[in-house]
Amino acid sequence: MEKKNILALSITLILALAIGVTASHFISEYSQVYKICVSEAGVAVKAADFFRKSGENAYFTTDSQPFDLSKPGEYTVRLRNGWFTYKSTLIIEDTIPPHADAVIVKRLINTPLDPNDFVAGITDATPVTVSFVENPDNTAGGLKNVDIRLTDISGNQTIITSKLQLSELADNVTIEAGAPLPNINNFVIIAEEAQFANDYNHINTALPGEYIINILIDGMPYETILHIIDTIPPTFSAANISGFSLLPRNAEDFVTDYFDISPLTFSFEKEPDLTYIGTRDITIIARDAGGNEARQTVQLTLLADTEPPEIKGVVDFNVQAGDTIAYKKNAVAIDNNPIGLEFIVDQSAVLVNTVGSYPVTYIARDFAGNETKKTITLTVVEKKYDLDEVYAKADEVLARIVTEDMSEREILWAIYRYNQYNIFFEPTSEKETWVRAAYEGLFDRRGDCYVYACTAKVLLDRAGIKNEDIEKIVTSRRHYWHLVDIGDGWYHYDTTPRSDHPTIFMWTDEQLMEYSAESYNSHRYDRDIYPADRRPIN
Repeated sequence: MEKKNILALSITLILALAIGVTASHFISEYSQVYKICVSEAGVAVKAADFFRKSGENAYFTTDSQPFDLSKPGEYTVRLRNGWFTYKSTLIIEDTIPPHADAVIVKRLINTPLDPNDFVAGITDATPVTVSFVENPDNTAGGLKNVDIRLTDISGNQTIITSKLQLSELADNVTIEAGAPLPNINNFVIIAEEAQFANDYNHINTALPGEYIINILIDGMPYETILHIIDTIPPTFSAANISGFSLLPRNAEDFVTDYFDISPLTFSFEKEPDLTYIGTRDITIIARDAGGNEARQTVQLTLLADTEPPEIKGVVDFNVQAGDTIAYKKNAVAIDNNPIGLEFIVDQSAVLVNTVGSYPVTYIARDFAGNETKKTITLTVVEKKYDLDEVYAKADEVLARIVTEDMSEREILWAIYRYNQYNIFFEPTSEKETWVRAAYEGLFDRRGDCYVYACTAKVLLDRAGIKNEDIEKIVTSRRHYWHLVDIGDGWYHYDTTPRSDHPTIFMWTDEQLMEYSAESYNSHRYDRDIYPADRRPIN
């Protein structure tokens, strides 16, 4: 800021001429400060500006009258410089009119207008009032000029010409259900550019309702409403029904054909009495999504059901202990009214794992409560374990865990992992035959070391890998495992999991004996009972 723009020294002659006095009336040649300083609103004022000579260290005292650079007026100020305090007058005046940029406003017809929307970036040192020079007509569409007056606090004015684009948007559009969706011209009457802003084309006109439609008009977003109404009642056909009493009935059961553009619901005008034996009229009501109704009167004839069901295909039969029993495999219940027919088997007396004869009762009960019972004898016999069945199951397992490109060692490892992860250890098992133990390992997937060993045996045999059974010298507990040979001698192979988690896979005799000695002779066996060509490698 140049000093001459704000100090009275530079404007003394102007003031003197304006009021008809000499400059000396305002300035004393012996005074250190200017008695009057004039500043344009918004221009910063410092205490030093009031001193004729050096006043760099001057400041306004606390009792100096506060002044606001954005409010023109006359202020008495007090200044301190060194040992002395001075008094002067500050005049803040506003002579510069405000400035702003014109804005094009886009609105709907009959929308209230705010003059502030037509200008942007207003600049002035004092507050500015924005108003219309003449209120624009907002009732007719099109593009028109709008003059905006900017007036600052001192009365300085600027006129800015902006533009107003008025478009006409329908408050709502109504169509009959099933009619095509209206196009943009049905919603917008006047607009340079208009388009739907939402997923408009996915509205289902078969569903009556009120839908908010978002529309962009000349880039501005607006909302309107699409009303889909259904004023046309449905049509339908219905037929008489004859059947047994007590059975539940729905209104839809009587309807044979129907049409409406919107979804239909069917109901009874009055719920029928389903205990009544005879014929009565009932009225069916069809109601569409728009609330339109149609009615049809039909007859419902109800008959008493006194005939009990029949039970067929029920005979005495045998099962093997432990087998799953299909009690209804050949049994069937028949009734003149199959709706709601219950067919129950009471096998509560059967002990499927214990050999013996047990009663099994079949009960058929229809919806009317008529009941028939028939009791047969189920005999549980000792289970027979079939080697072919065990082989087939072993082949099925190998097909899942073995591929053609595997080496014999890889096949051994696949079998080892299968046993470890697919058989649940139980401390005891029947040692009747190895076939039974292998069956329990493959089908029941549980058992002790004998089950693990026999399961490994059948898998090794079916995979074509040479193996020999091996048994621990009997002490307090028995234990079973294998010797296997894949071309480079015999090795120990034990798939039974142990609490310390060893991986006894292709172990030499020395490895196993060292482990056995540290594990309470877990694998001590009689080496001499094996021929020299079948003894494990040391």
